[in-house]
Amino acid sequence: MSRVKKWEKFFQSSIKFGGWIYSAYLCAICYMAVVFHEHYTQRSHHQLEQQVAQYQSRMSEQLQRFAHLLYSIEAYLRATPEITPEQFYHLAQSQLAGLELELSLESYAIIEGSQVEALERQYRDLGFFDFTVHLPETESKRYLTTVKAAPVSEFGHLLGSSVVISEASSGRLQKSELQAINWPDSHRWSVVIEQFQRDGLAKALGIGFQLQHLLEGLFSQFYQDNGHQVRVLSERQLLFTSDWQSSYGLAEIQPGIVETMDFFGQPIAIHLYTQEQLTPSLLNNYTLIIVMVVVIAAALGLMVLFQVRYLSRQHQTINTIVEERTASLAQANQQLQHASNKRLSSLQQQIVAERKYKSLFVNSSEGLFVLDKQGVLVDANPAFKTLLIGEGQRLNSLKLSDLMLEGEFAAKWRKMVTTFEQHEELEWLAGSEQCNGVWLRQTGSWICHSHDTIYEGRVTDITQIKLFNEQLKYKAQHDSLTDLLNRQTFLQLVEKSRQGDSGHFILLYIDLDRFKLINDTLGHLAGDTLLVEFAMRMRELVGSFADIARLGGDEFAILFEQTSLGEPLELLLEDILVAIREPFNYQGAKHSVSGSVGVRRFTAPCHNYEAEKLLHDADVAMYEAKKRGKNDYHIFTSAIASEASRRLLIERELQTLDMDKELSLRFQPIYCQLGETIIGFEALLRWHSPKLGIVSPAEFIPIAEECAQIVKLGHWVFQHAMQCAQRFPHRHIFMSVNVSPLQLQHKGFMHWLVEQFEVKGLNASQFKIELTESAMMTQENSLIAPLQKLYSMGFGIYIDDFGTGYSSLSRLNILPVDGLKIDRAFIDGIEKAGNPRQLIEAICAIAKSFNLTVTAEGIEQPAQLAVLSALYCQQTQGYLMSKPLLEEDALYLLQQNLQKHITEHAS
Repeated sequence: MSRVKKWEKFFQSSIKFGGWIYSAYLCAICYMAVVFHEHYTQRSHHQLEQQVAQYQSRMSEQLQRFAHLLYSIEAYLRATPEITPEQFYHLAQSQLAGLELELSLESYAIIEGSQVEALERQYRDLGFFDFTVHLPETESKRYLTTVKAAPVSEFGHLLGSSVVISEASSGRLQKSELQAINWPDSHRWSVVIEQFQRDGLAKALGIGFQLQHLLEGLFSQFYQDNGHQVRVLSERQLLFTSDWQSSYGLAEIQPGIVETMDFFGQPIAIHLYTQEQLTPSLLNNYTLIIVMVVVIAAALGLMVLFQVRYLSRQHQTINTIVEERTASLAQANQQLQHASNKRLSSLQQQIVAERKYKSLFVNSSEGLFVLDKQGVLVDANPAFKTLLIGEGQRLNSLKLSDLMLEGEFAAKWRKMVTTFEQHEELEWLAGSEQCNGVWLRQTGSWICHSHDTIYEGRVTDITQIKLFNEQLKYKAQHDSLTDLLNRQTFLQLVEKSRQGDSGHFILLYIDLDRFKLINDTLGHLAGDTLLVEFAMRMRELVGSFADIARLGGDEFAILFEQTSLGEPLELLLEDILVAIREPFNYQGAKHSVSGSVGVRRFTAPCHNYEAEKLLHDADVAMYEAKKRGKNDYHIFTSAIASEASRRLLIERELQTLDMDKELSLRFQPIYCQLGETIIGFEALLRWHSPKLGIVSPAEFIPIAEECAQIVKLGHWVFQHAMQCAQRFPHRHIFMSVNVSPLQLQHKGFMHWLVEQFEVKGLNASQFKIELTESAMMTQENSLIAPLQKLYSMGFGIYIDDFGTGYSSLSRLNILPVDGLKIDRAFIDGIEKAGNPRQLIEAICAIAKSFNLTVTAEGIEQPAQLAVLSALYCQQTQGYLMSKPLLEEDALYLLQQNLQKHITEHAS
């Protein structure tokens, strides 16, 4: 009774101090609210940090790829410093091909302001006649200037552009560290490393790319994945934003988190905006929810206080009944409590044991097992049985080695059981009636008790991880579009084959003709469809005995051993060409292409040629097939190699050509119709190389056009032709100069030509521009504007080798043409009646109808001149009148011809 009275007093005193208790309750609720609010805030911040760290890691991986690529190229160039522009371009193609991001390999010179003229002079001497250094307006001690770039068309970046190098960047480059450079007024960036110094100039190598494209590839799916938005800034420059439509106005919103990372010496900041910031919602507002919970809890506490006050009034009535029953229950309670304590103790021990067993063994998602010292399964949890034996099956003295499919690993495990060897993680392939081919990762240890030794282990199913790793390995070795081998894997196969002990191998290089036309007209989806269809056909045709690879674009390669052929090689090549020509369907229409195949045989072991060289030889043979009309194959021979070497040698000599010492002009007189009066000269270029001897223009002019030397040669020809024209005694004597379309398309040609004529005081009407018919018609659209400008300046425009091309007569109305030159091939045989004369008569009739001047070249017989005199042919030239002459001889012949006509006119 005394205890009940004490509780009664305590209860009444609690009622009196209910206000204080309620106040303490409110304080506790508010404190918990603050704690929860801080918890959710810290958790959100931690999630954002993890998200940003993930994308920082992805970006760092991409940058590390750039660094590895740049270090490898720099190491190669350091080993071969004397590299030509073509080799530099091919190096860029081989290293940068196949990458998803468009990259440009660039070479730089690190100069000071005083070294600009020396750098320009050095590269102009190397053949870059219009090389000019463009320094930024900001003055600096050092500048980074681009001197090489490949491929140039990817970025449109002009050589000679420069950017300021800060002292910090200069210090990193001198330490051979990578430095990121942002080109002014451009989204283009370059990662640069200093190479070496030569001739007082420091060299550097770099990879150029659009950082915005890189960031777009990393962050473009950011919003689709988690609803967040991201902005990437370098100082005050915005590099990338996932909100490219400015739907949220991220610049005006405080970011959820800001992380800074080092981008090769340039700090860049990543601003992350959460979905809760961008689209606020009451359900996501933890502060509002916590406030509501506090309000509800306070209301409930107040209701409880009122209820307690109500109960206190009922307490007196109930108290009497409680006191009477408490006494009778106290004795019974003491007896029950003693018995209950005993039962509770035993029950607690049982519950602890059962919970430990169930939580760690029975309910584990991983397979747990116990072995005896002979390696026999003593016990296993349900997860182990479900995975390897079968749910509900008994162990029946089953050994763990009986579940191992690999006999070598099973023998190794039995040896470990014999010696009780401890081990790290093991991976093995399991199989039984329940499962087949499951990869497991096993951990465990031997435990020695006083009376026995057992092994407690755990196995985890890693089959999916193994499959994923195999898929990654497969994707790294195969082309993503056609599922064929990629270039790198194929080269490894060729390398392995050539290093073999024996064997005769055949390497095919296949290029699809007219594939670019399919891409340009039908789109890249049609081109991809064609490539996939072609890959399927090649698998059906040669996939059973050959390795097939896609090298890039529309180029493929096949490697097989000659003994695997069941038919002659020529029949297989014909089958391949037929398979290529077979039409493919796209959007209900049929389209077809042809192919050109290059063949390279080699015998293993092949120590003289590396895999790249063998593939290059097959490529050369393929281009020979293209030159012979396409839709054909060609087998590589030493003659093709000699021709390719000859072209390469000519190209190298053109790069180091001393024009004033090796080049010369010959001037062939052009006569009026009767072949008596000289009215002009044609300037003919001659090249006498110290290494190659006399090289024909028909041989070196096309090569000069391919290696970008034709503009320099054209300038030299024009300058010397102008010098000769200045010595003409009369203004009506003209000079005819052959011009390449590449000269007319060069943006600085017109300005240079006008400037030269103004300096030398010549009239444009004294010069005739000659373009071959095939070149003019092939590039007609791009030549109309420059030809019209030359025509308006007073230059005469002549179509050379008329009749040998494939022009349409309607083009003569479009192009500003003054005359035609009949090729010497049509002159032979015109003295006789027949087709040659009829063809010349037709050409002259066409020229007359268009009011064009006709010039016949290659006249060697008087009868030919007589026939032409009776036709609409105003001008003639050929060995009958005079062969091409040196400048002094040509001027002397002109003086004699003029003197002769003056004498005849006087008499």
